[in-house]
Amino acid sequence: MTIYRAVPGRHAVTLVTDSGGAHCEQVADLVSVTDGGARINVGNAEVDEARSSPSVCADSAPSYFILDDPAGIRHNVAHGDGYHYERAN
Repeated sequence: MTIYRAVPGRHAVTLVTDSGGAHCEQVADLVSVTDGGARINVGNAEVDEARSSPSVCADSAPSYFILDDPAGIRHNVAHGDGYHYERAN
């Protein structure tokens, strides 16, 4: 996952997944920033078909990212409790 500085309506997040020999890349546009910059809301994460295994990759629903204590980011999605990510150095 890579989060970019962006304005609403522009590309803000890239999600990359490699599983079972399949490679999927999704991109999502920024919808809004809230909570003093601690939360970003993004639209549908759409498959970048040129960079993905088209038969196994699918678009994802809108979601949001928040700062997660003590460190990292939580990606909350429509299903489940979300995912916690730590910053890679």
